[in-house]
Amino acid sequence: MTTRTPGYCDLLQEFGFPAVKIKTTDGEVIEYNNLFSRLVDPEAVREPRRWFTDCVRPEIAAADRDRWEIAFSKRTSVQAQVSFGPINGQELDFEMRCFAEPGNGDAIICIFIALTGPILERLFDAHTAKGCDLERKRIRDELHKGISQQILGAAFAWKILAHKIETLNGSLGKEASDLAALLNDAVRDLQNLMRF
Repeated sequence: MTTRTPGYCDLLQEFGFPAVKIKTTDGEVIEYNNLFSRLVDPEAVREPRRWFTDCVRPEIAAADRDRWEIAFSKRTSVQAQVSFGPINGQELDFEMRCFAEPGNGDAIICIFIALTGPILERLFDAHTAKGCDLERKRIRDELHKGISQQILGAAFAWKILAHKIETLNGSLGKEASDLAALLNDAVRDLQNLMRF
């Protein structure tokens, strides 16, 4: 008979993780938390002790199934993707992490970590923002060390060339000097852009 005694599953619920403890012999549910019971369809499988074998095992991703079965039989830790749903019209994907209960080789605890949801979205947004900042810094450094230095060198060369041409032809020298000024303005605009 399945019991609702306080234990690992209740502790994991405090952290927001659905969890279930199962027997290593047959996958019968020994303990679970309320978050886990919401993932399975209690109406379809009325016996809570069968929830894991009837509602979770079939939903383990095909690519992970054999690896999970081997780890289960050997009572070793394993991770597998599990999909539940649709719940409220949306399929929910989880990473299921299983490990032997400390001090009890007859039980395995499975924790379900959502691969979608507000917490993951915040983590994704934070990593995306960090990635964007790193990319901006990389582009800024590349512009400063590469392109702006090349344009500045070209502007300097044009200024020297403009002085040489001016001695031969005043109007061509003026055009070359205007081009050097245009290049200098481009360098200044690029440097201003890199400050943001």
